[in-house]
Amino acid sequence: MKDINMILGERICSMRKKLGITREKLAENVDISSRFLADVEGGKVGVSLQTLKNLSSSLSVSTDYLLGINDELSNNELSDLIGQLSVLNKEFYPIVSATISELTKLK
Repeated sequence: MKDINMILGERICSMRKKLGITREKLAENVDISSRFLADVEGGKVGVSLQTLKNLSSSLSVSTDYLLGINDELSNNELSDLIGQLSVLNKEFYPIVSATISELTKLK
């Protein structure tokens, strides 16, 4: 059976790459160092509950998924979009908002 830190690290790394987020950006969003995140992704160390919650939120997945309790990854497109939006710099929010407004007019 795999160590919980290995499962956690693999799933964080996999989701981060799936969302196209750099390690540095995810670390910044979660308020940890990129070196610490590298150690987490490598299964060398675990994380605090607060950091687990922040990672879960930033990656738009459940803590159960990250911990290997639930193997089902939601294919919810809205969750994927929210995850991608959560890592944007706030300076892009007006552009994204305007784009969404224009796209909704095309219905």
